[in-house]
Amino acid sequence: MQDMEKVDRQRRREKIADYVDANSKSPVAGAVYALLYGPLGCIYANPEIAVLAVVVTVFLGLIYWPLIGLAWVACVVMAPFQVRAYNARVRRSARYFVM
Repeated sequence: MQDMEKVDRQRRREKIADYVDANSKSPVAGAVYALLYGPLGCIYANPEIAVLAVVVTVFLGLIYWPLIGLAWVACVVMAPFQVRAYNARVRRSARYFVM
């Protein structure tokens, strides 16, 4: 009986690991997208933050156009952290979605 429970637990752990692997995103890809596309590249990591980044970039560009570069660099720096936060949410939710 206990052997069967151990097997079931192990099988569930494997399913959770497969789910996390399939739904995780790469922090490096997030940084590359942000480097290439700026604030729009943040869509890969977090679409809500990407909209905010675009609005802030446009606002800064209207004030003083070289500030667009500052916003661009900020997006490149923040993208891997946003992807890691997304991956953490995937790991937390896997416990509830995987049966």
